[in-house]
Amino acid sequence: MRHKGSYFLSIGLLVAMLFSAFQPNVETPFCTDREATLTYFTNLCDFIDKEKKEVPSIFITGYYMRTLVAGYEIFGERRYLDTAIAYADTLLRYQSDRGYWGTGYGNIYLADTGSAIALFTVLYKHVDEPRRKQYFDSILKYVTAIEKDGLINPSGAIGTGWYATKEGVITAPFRDEYTISSALTGAQIFTWMYHMTKEDRYRQVAINALRWIMSTMRDDGVIPYVLAGHGSVLGKVGDPKNDYNLWERWRYDTAAYVGEGVIAFDLYCDQPEWKSEIRKKITPHIEFLIKSQNEDGTWAVPGSADQKRSPGVVNFLIWYYQQVSQDPRIVAAVKKYNRFILSPEQGKGYGLLEYGAEDNTANDVVTSINGRAVADILRPGVDARW
Repeated sequence: MRHKGSYFLSIGLLVAMLFSAFQPNVETPFCTDREATLTYFTNLCDFIDKEKKEVPSIFITGYYMRTLVAGYEIFGERRYLDTAIAYADTLLRYQSDRGYWGTGYGNIYLADTGSAIALFTVLYKHVDEPRRKQYFDSILKYVTAIEKDGLINPSGAIGTGWYATKEGVITAPFRDEYTISSALTGAQIFTWMYHMTKEDRYRQVAINALRWIMSTMRDDGVIPYVLAGHGSVLGKVGDPKNDYNLWERWRYDTAAYVGEGVIAFDLYCDQPEWKSEIRKKITPHIEFLIKSQNEDGTWAVPGSADQKRSPGVVNFLIWYYQQVSQDPRIVAAVKKYNRFILSPEQGKGYGLLEYGAEDNTANDVVTSINGRAVADILRPGVDARW
């Protein structure tokens, strides 16, 4: 009888969870106008579902599809989930025998791969057992290749990837320490492998990658964009171009991607001491992000490639508010960004495609990454939920 009672209790809890999952009108502190933001996000998901089922760069489509997964979780619209699953099937077919993915534009970057296959991690809970096994086996093959091919540096930083032809044929390893691959693959994907297997070696790769990133942070909270092969050499003195590439050119690109790795690790590493360590070390960076927000609500130099990759700062700040400190400045900052994206006149220069695909400022990168930011504004934490 006790087993039977537990069964009915479980069914009841499941029904309650499903009922609560698809309630788009649940209030959060980050919206300036919830109804307008819901309409905006619905239109964005519909646009992605119709026009962006696959674009050449896997990291961009990965972000588009993660937006649709969040859209499914917020609205319960099954077609969003089906589109994301269909693209995940395509990603499975794209994986090479060696374990990697072509980026869609030449060299194989573990940064791009980490953001793309994060789609598997957020879809896993929504698919059947055969697909779950495919997702797990695919990511296992990927991280095993990284370990086998020596792409984890002694410092803990993850290497850049592989030099390759435009057709994706590997020519030589690209082992340079890279901030973004350390965050998106080292911290995010290796944490997921720990989450799935409870094998500590994966978690150790993740904390080592994050410790390396934190070790590079300047006293003012800026995290450098380290990639020696692209002229961003850590520790190089007296070269203005190197200084610019390292500390200024990609400030908010770096912040947004590091945020993805930190969020995944914090939520799923199951190690309180390590979580506390990373939270403490990242605080100066969060302070920098709050204080350096543009007056219009964005981050980075307006119109720059850095700005196009900056919307993930919103997810980073929301995580910090929810998990670390309920700083009212974070609510104000996110609301300011929310107001910005709801203004078509302001948004044109930002590059969001829903403001007019014919405009030459329109940009898939900012549109795709902005999707996960809006999702978190509406349902805090939804983008990173495994």
